[in-house]
Amino acid sequence: MTEHGLDFSASASRPGEAVLFTKQPYAAVAFYQYATERAQAQLIGLQGQIDASWAKESQGHIKVPDDEELAPFQIAGVEYALQRQCTLFGDVPGLGKSPEAIAFCNEIGAKRVLVICPANIRLQWVKVIRRWTTLKFPYTVYPIVHGRHGVHPSANFTVVSYDLASSPAIWKALAKGTYDVLIIDEGHYLKTVDTKRTRAVFGGGMHPVAEALFTRADAILALTGTPLPNRPREAYTLARGLCFDSIDWMSEDTFKSRFNPSRRITTEKGKVFIDERAGRHGELQARLRSNFMVRREKYGPNGVGYQLGMLQMPQFEVIQVEENAAIKRALQAERLLDIDPEELEGADAECLGQVATVRRLMGVAMAPLAAEYVDMLLDGGEEKIVLFAHHHQVLDILCKELAPWGVLRIDGNTSQAGKQRNVNAFISNPRIQVLVGNMMSMGTGTDGLQEVAHRAVFAEPDWVPGVNQQAVDRLDRGGQQAQVQADFLVAPGSFIERILASALRKHQNTHKSLDRRL
Repeated sequence: MTEHGLDFSASASRPGEAVLFTKQPYAAVAFYQYATERAQAQLIGLQGQIDASWAKESQGHIKVPDDEELAPFQIAGVEYALQRQCTLFGDVPGLGKSPEAIAFCNEIGAKRVLVICPANIRLQWVKVIRRWTTLKFPYTVYPIVHGRHGVHPSANFTVVSYDLASSPAIWKALAKGTYDVLIIDEGHYLKTVDTKRTRAVFGGGMHPVAEALFTRADAILALTGTPLPNRPREAYTLARGLCFDSIDWMSEDTFKSRFNPSRRITTEKGKVFIDERAGRHGELQARLRSNFMVRREKYGPNGVGYQLGMLQMPQFEVIQVEENAAIKRALQAERLLDIDPEELEGADAECLGQVATVRRLMGVAMAPLAAEYVDMLLDGGEEKIVLFAHHHQVLDILCKELAPWGVLRIDGNTSQAGKQRNVNAFISNPRIQVLVGNMMSMGTGTDGLQEVAHRAVFAEPDWVPGVNQQAVDRLDRGGQQAQVQADFLVAPGSFIERILASALRKHQNTHKSLDRRL
């Protein structure tokens, strides 16, 4: 009843038999295969759109360069988008959403395209565009690398970061243009309604500096493999911006109470906790898939990874390290905070600052043990390892300890060109066996690692499960020939161990809201 939004009929139920009902087609359609002929006749149109969002095969033809070829599921994804003004390409990471987006542009003959993406993958988008576009040369691909460079008035493709797109000068200049297609990469960056980047793209706010960019485009494509990084409520902004009628023009509060109800609890000591529930998963999935979201999985009965050569699901291991003096001190600091690390909504700035300090202490304490673990793997025969962490101080320790194995580093200070150089060197140089990177800088938009590495080690797993998954997907993507192994190092009883354990529950909620089929 809770997961599908069904109600109990007291009048129709009998002892030993409960009768459930709903007047909401989006809730009923999950049971389409069990419905009567009359009910199926009412739901068949809705079910047809949902089936299209799952499509794995297509015999259609989509325009791509002569030396390139889309997988059958990618062709089906473009066909889904061609029937809509706004589409969310929600395929799980590693299935190639960027080629689908450019193929869509090819098919409609787009001459003016605006791409908004994280800063560290702007140059990667330039490569994707040049590889997949069918525009006749000469055409212009213009990445806005610095605000002072301004906006090219007639570029065929403009690529800009979220930060620059929301800066007043660039926002105003972009809003003066018109675009055949607006591509919003890593669309989950817009999960919060009132941020500058969300206002720049979708509007809102008391004093916007320019018109919302989505109003300047004829078609909108959002790309993200994690539409719900943590919880169902995070789908609201994309649903509102791409297809508001798909959620019946609900307010954010109404959406949350329907699909992700929660309540704030204050203890006698004044601590604030959020008791969070999830509900109506089936209804939410039907609303997204039937209206604007095409999404396929890599593995399982609905998986399409086999079309890209991915045949083995990754293995995940949680590795408990032995406590030393530094680990014990970090654990003691965590206990002194007396918080639930999963739910920090309502925490004040002082508390958040204390949390950041404790996270850094644990990361620094774990770093030498993580280096020892990687050293053991390499000494045992592993040829290449991708090592993720969070804090710069932790990255410093890892690079120093593992230097004999040949180490390269990617973090927030690495330029886009430098990032690509390091990736290329890691791939081509057998003497460089470790690539150390920040979770956000290396864990998003990095491609090519799958060509030489299948082992990922997390010295500092992130507190957001979706961030960890995105990092794993740097290796688990098209072109991977081996089974990916992801090792998460934790101290027994630590915050991160508890968070990784609860990630299974959060993953189940995400699966039910996006991918589960009865």
